[in-house]
Amino acid sequence: MRRLVDTVSAHLVTPEWAARVVSPLHDVLTEPERRRILVDNPDSYLHVTSDPLALQAPSDAVGSAQTRALHRLLGIGAYQPVPEPALFVYRISDDRGQHTGVIASVAAAGFSDGRVLGHERVQPRRVAGLVRHYEQVPMRSELVALFHPVDRLVDELTARVVEDPPILTFTDTGGAAQSVWRVGHEEEVALVGQLGGQRLYIADGHHRVAAATECWERQGRPDSGAVLCAVYPQDQVVLHAFHRRVRGPVAVPALLEGLSTRFDVVPATGPAVGRGEIGLYAGRWLVIRPREPRRLTGVAGLDVTMLHDEVLRPFLGVDLEDPRLEFVPDLRDLDATARECDRDAGVLFTLHPPGIEDLVSVAERHEVMSAKTTFVQPKPHTGIFLS
Repeated sequence: MRRLVDTVSAHLVTPEWAARVVSPLHDVLTEPERRRILVDNPDSYLHVTSDPLALQAPSDAVGSAQTRALHRLLGIGAYQPVPEPALFVYRISDDRGQHTGVIASVAAAGFSDGRVLGHERVQPRRVAGLVRHYEQVPMRSELVALFHPVDRLVDELTARVVEDPPILTFTDTGGAAQSVWRVGHEEEVALVGQLGGQRLYIADGHHRVAAATECWERQGRPDSGAVLCAVYPQDQVVLHAFHRRVRGPVAVPALLEGLSTRFDVVPATGPAVGRGEIGLYAGRWLVIRPREPRRLTGVAGLDVTMLHDEVLRPFLGVDLEDPRLEFVPDLRDLDATARECDRDAGVLFTLHPPGIEDLVSVAERHEVMSAKTTFVQPKPHTGIFLS
């Protein structure tokens, strides 16, 4: 059996090109943001990773364009091969904080045999689009974010690596400062053993994992199958909520009347809510509170489950695949989303984020949350490593 955590055979973006090439993952951006980057910056790695489902072109044509974009970046010298397989330490710093993780290859088998656990349901159509992309574009740069229980030795080893000057440092077009260190041999051996002996959890990238493991299955489960990952300590993972907007028109009086049969619905001053509550914008801010405290465990006890099972489905007839449903990360400007609701007579439901302990509990119970339950930081950028 291949060891769980191993070194990466990689190309690294060059200092001269890094600021223009490196981009946020496409699924972090709104569609207008994606299109603006694609138009304004021909060198952005987003040209390689743009979601075929979000582009108005046949998937084969999109895949060919993405492959050409990758070969163009290789042809202009935007990447240089790292001489030997290695581990790296990757740090990203922005106005929301600093996150430092280990870049490694993680055995594809680990995602199916329980050594790496996920917590979020995936959307089959999205996975199918990524599988087509992975089969058409020959190299991977999209990092899956994993986390491990806090480990003093891993912290010490990582701190030792970053004492040396980084081999790459730059500030991207969005203002995020990013640095990369190559891990020395002694620290590499220790990190491979220490991280490989832990249970790992998916923080962000469930769809990418599902697509990568499906490709691995199609290839006959080769021992060499691996997923490019950034592995962070648990105390560096920050969870934000994904809110739900339902496009209008929504019959608000009927909705409020229905909610009042099960919940207390009271005025609020804004979108913030505590655990066990749901915020509602319907021309004004309200908060929805269950009359009886909920004491369920696992997925059943999550606020997002209450929202879907006790509000969206029974009163609005909306499920996860409904085109009226939009997922809004907490870091977005909710005032702008409220104005969209005013324009189309829609509604916005806001949630308190799950805790990291909820995520671990769900994973250990082998349950899955609804898709887009958590907006996780860090969000490793794409276009730094090619493997």
